[in-house]
This record gives sequence, C-alpha cells and structure tokens, in this order.
Amino acid sequence: MTGPRIALVGPPEHPGADRARRALAVLLPEAEVLGLPDGTAPTPDLDGLWLLPAPIGSPADVHDTTIAHALGAGLPLVGPAAADDSAPEMLVAAPGGRLALLLGTAPTRLPVQPAGGRPADDYASAAGTVWSAQAHRGGRPAVVAAAGRSPATLIDHALATDDGVHPLLIDFAQAAREHHRQRWSGRQAPFAPPPAPTGGGSLRPLPDDEPRSYVSQMRVRGYHWWRPLVALLLAVGVFFVTSMVLGIILYALRPDLLTTPDAVESMATDPVSMLINNLMLAALIPATLVATRLGHWRPMGALWSVAGRIRWGWLLRAFVVTLVLWGAYLAGSWVLSGESPGDRPEHWQWLVVVTLLTTPLQAAGEEVAFRGGLLQGVGAWIRNPVLALVVGTILSTLLFALAHTSLDPWIIIDLGGMALACCYLTWRTGGLEAAIVLHVVNNLVITVGLSVLGGLQDAYVGTDTTSTGAAAGTSVLATAVMTAVLLLLARRSGIAPKRIGAPARG
Repeated sequence: MTGPRIALVGPPEHPGADRARRALAVLLPEAEVLGLPDGTAPTPDLDGLWLLPAPIGSPADVHDTTIAHALGAGLPLVGPAAADDSAPEMLVAAPGGRLALLLGTAPTRLPVQPAGGRPADDYASAAGTVWSAQAHRGGRPAVVAAAGRSPATLIDHALATDDGVHPLLIDFAQAAREHHRQRWSGRQAPFAPPPAPTGGGSLRPLPDDEPRSYVSQMRVRGYHWWRPLVALLLAVGVFFVTSMVLGIILYALRPDLLTTPDAVESMATDPVSMLINNLMLAALIPATLVATRLGHWRPMGALWSVAGRIRWGWLLRAFVVTLVLWGAYLAGSWVLSGESPGDRPEHWQWLVVVTLLTTPLQAAGEEVAFRGGLLQGVGAWIRNPVLALVVGTILSTLLFALAHTSLDPWIIIDLGGMALACCYLTWRTGGLEAAIVLHVVNNLVITVGLSVLGGLQDAYVGTDTTSTGAAAGTSVLATAVMTAVLLLLARRSGIAPKRIGAPARG
C-alpha cells in the first residue's frame, strides 16, 4: 500500500506550490503529491486537496467545482478564502471551534493573503450552507469550515510560510491518512461527484453546488428571484388543465351527478367519482415536477429528497412501521368511540379496489404540493434556511387545513397538526418519504375500513364538518408520537442526523 495521494490545485508555477510541497513533506512524508489545474474535479484515487490561492481578480467560482466535488466525495480539503490588503490584520477565533482550541480566542496577528475567488463570508452566509465561521476579522468571517465526514477548511491567510505551517494542516494530514486507510480497506464511501456546472445555454438542470437542507434545494448557484414565480405559474397551469380534462370525463361518465340533490354525498360513495377525484389530486405530482424542472430549472429528483430520488428502502421501512402503529391507533379510536357502523356503500368492493390503487397517489400528490413544492418555493425566495422553514411550515399548515374547506377550529387544529408533523419530518429526513407514508396510511386505513364497515360518506371533511377539542387533542398527540417514532427510525437508518434539530442535507 502506497502513501496518501494529495493534489495541489492551481498552476504548477504557482509561487505557493513550493511551500505547500515542503509543508506536506514534513506533515505527510509518505504522501505522493501531484498537481491539478484550477476548477478540476478530483478523481476517486485522491486522499486530500490543497487549493492554491487564485490571483486577485480571478472569477468568484474559480474553486467552486473542486470544492463541491470534494464535499460530495468526503475528501479532506484546505484552501484559500478570497481577501484583500484592506482587511484588519488581527484575527479572532470563534469560541468552541477547532481553531480556538489551537490558538485561543485572544486576537492574533495573522495578515491576510491576497487572493481571488470567494470570500469566507460567501460560504458562511449561503442559503442552506454547511459552512460555519471559525474566525473573524472586524466581525466578518475569515476562516470557515464545512461539516462532514472529512474536514474542509478555507482561510484568508497563508497555510504555509517560511516560518512554519498553519496548525489546521495537522488535522488535514490526519484526515488524509485516515481517508487513505479507509480507501484501501474498502470502507470508504463510493465516490459520487455531483454533475459539473452547466453553461447558461445548456438544457441541463442547475446542479447541486453544496450540501443543502431540503427546504433550500432550489436556491443553488444560478438561482434567480423570478424562478419561484415561474414554477408557481407552471404548477397551477398543469394542475388546472389536468383537472379540467378529468372533470369533463367525470361528468361524461356520470351526468346524473349534475342533477342529484345530494351530489357531494353521492360522489363520496361512487367508485367512478372517487377514481376521478383521486386522479385530480394525484395530478399535483406531475404539476409540481414540471414546476421543479422548468420553473426552478432543477432536476425533478430534488423534489423527492436531498438524495435526488425517492429512497425506496427508507419509504418501505417507514410504511411497515406506520401501518402497524397508525393503523392500530385508528382502529382503536374507532372502537373506543362507540360509533355503530353506518350503511355500507352499494359498490363497496369497487371502492376498496379504487382506494388501494389510487389513494396512495392522491395522498402523495397532496404531500408533493404542500410539503414539497410549497416548502422549496419559499426556501428559494428566503435565503436564511431557518426562516424559510418557519415561513414555509406556517403557509403549508394553514393552506393544507383550509383546503379541506371546514372552518371549524378543531378540524383546523386536527389537520394542522398532521401538516406540521409532515413538514418537520420532511425537513429532518431531507425528503418526502415519511410524510407521504403517514398520509397514505391514514387515508388508506380510514377509507378501506369505512368502505367495508359503512359510514364512508361521513369520513370526508367538508364545509359542514365539525369536531371537538378532545378529538382534536387526541389526534394531535397521536400524530406527535408517530412523528417521534418515525424520527427515531430515521436516525437509526442513517436518514436523519443524530443531532437533534439538525436537517438532513444532500
């Protein structure tokens, strides 16, 4: 087994390359050092990257591609943050950070190293950022570090001088050795770099530029303020056209519904009406996917999760647990309520078939729209990810509750509790799978159960539906318990971060 492979990213004649090689000869004498040009994506046989300072006036994105690939592959990384001579010479390490442990928190004279590219503040203040400030100059970030399985640190002063090396290089050397050991032992995660950035005229979607929470998936490099508006118009347009077509089909198949006095009740127990209604709500899925791809100009997979796809293994585990626990809760609630079975619908067998085939699509459509497109649309407009989450959750909860048309306060609280839980699950797990599962199981159990036992016409929430404080409180409490169980399962499955309150990131 050879030593770690470290790449110096920058021109071979760069004046700092010689100092970097001397520093690596001391810290990693067994390492093989090679060179890569600026903007190069690292290869899977590397164990660390050292970015050389770009000349003053270089484009801000000179190192973006390399940094994005390094973060995605878990490669140790050190490099420069852009700075100029006007910055204060005194640097103050942030309490609790790694640099503070090495240097202390007293002001330290470390002059800036003039360089081009992005300043540290760009990384620390980006929406959904994984970067945190480790030191400041005059209140502005000067050293930033990225969270991840390997250290990534950018500083605005020299990493190596004739007098010695920066203390953070010791961590870099240790991480490179560990990466090398895991790569050779076969335990290193597969190398999966993100797609390269596309030019302005390309039809390819905007790629991921750094790990972000689910809410901030649409605010990548290339974002413009008008994209959420275009996405909203596209979603509404696709949904409206699809609903109109399905509505025409419904009334062509069942023209008697136009003249039936109790049309709403008749539609609730009519298999054809249920089928068309479920397909209308399922149309929210293609509408939101089109909005994601053509409005936000992002891959459709970013709507499903931070992994860029539906995580089927996680969805199936969550479904089994939710079906057992939530199904038992709903059945127990019905038994304890003492309600007697109502009239079984005439075509209850067909209602069960339609429910099993299309209700999962109906429930998924509502989650894709209210917890997917809405949350990510707000996250595209609001730069701060926490504020975006709060505003998006409030809007999603209110709109979801009001969309069921009942203005009874206990009904709104009941529905709002479910919406709030689904928003939190989506944020913590980084995807829609858990929210979809909870919604699907809830609707399946209720609709199938009442189709077989009777009383289905009373299960739908309408303008006249009311509830009680006890019923709403019980529902909210049960939803909170089910949410906690799903989060525990997500943490044990590696879907949600172990740290409480931390979102999953792509």
